Amino acid sequence: CFLYLAHFPEDSKIYTCDLFNYWAAEGIYYGSTIQDSGEDYLQELVRRNLVIAEKKNLGWRLEYCQMHDMMREVCLSKAKEENFLQIIKVPTSTSSINAQSPSRSRRLTIRSGKAFHILGHKNNKKVRSLIVLGLEEDFWIQSASVFQNLPLLRVLDLTEVKFKGGKLPSSIGGLIHLRFLSLDDAGVSHLPSSMRNLKLLLYLNLRVAIEEPVHVPNVLKEMLELRYLFLPLLMHDKTKLELGDLVNLEELWGFSTQHSSVTDLLRMTKLRSLSVSLSERCTFETLSSSLRQLRNLETLYLVF
Repeated sequence: CFLYLAHFPEDSKIYTCDLFNYWAAEGIYYGSTIQDSGEDYLQELVRRNLVIAEKKNLGWRLEYCQMHDMMREVCLSKAKEENFLQIIKVPTSTSSINAQSPSRSRRLTIRSGKAFHILGHKNNKKVRSLIVLGLEEDFWIQSASVFQNLPLLRVLDLTEVKFKGGKLPSSIGGLIHLRFLSLDDAGVSHLPSSMRNLKLLLYLNLRVAIEEPVHVPNVLKEMLELRYLFLPLLMHDKTKLELGDLVNLEELWGFSTQHSSVTDLLRMTKLRSLSVSLSERCTFETLSSSLRQLRNLETLYLVF
């Protein structure tokens, strides 16, 4: 848990929702919910004075954590010693690119889009985690085969990454071991039907940056392990998503009664957080009847 903090840039706020799901995707969690498990691990790091954690407003849950500069140096040093993580920064020459080519590390974090072609290196076949963080320039993915070199990925965070033509490559469907996939603020307007193969996902963030309606195929119903789901704020009018079988969801953001049946919520009894956009055909009374079984619900947002 401590070494995973080496992914993050200096002085950055490390939001617990992302961190806990990174850990879970790596198999570091126990018990009934990812949130409770992550809270326990983080509290232990705080108790040992390895990190500083802040609570969300007056709530009891921790919102983010940070590392003291000295402790971050210890974390980076230990991560390097253990070959736990490789940080790929802006290459200044061909020689530096070769020097940064991954060797034994199973985890990569990219700080520059200019270094992304390093992923074509033949020694990347065993990489389990790829996180894009702290970009200072636009990061474009042009190749449709980009994911074919990363068959064992468990964690893929493509926050703010842009895709040619707004299309997420269908090759992503080959990443059958994925537990975590984030397209938060990414340049994506079309999701491929091949995503139905990502049956082991625990966390899926589709809160993309595109202002136009997003094409979302009806494939989420097959991701039965999902715990966290963030849907696009704007989807095509004809989009129909069947979500009723996602009974393990702990958080569901962006649920729309225009694109899904409100009765899909009946079986999601593990939900703790939910945001719902109500269409004209669904009244508040109809929604209320579908929420009556959600005894664990802590947060509810309604958009009319």
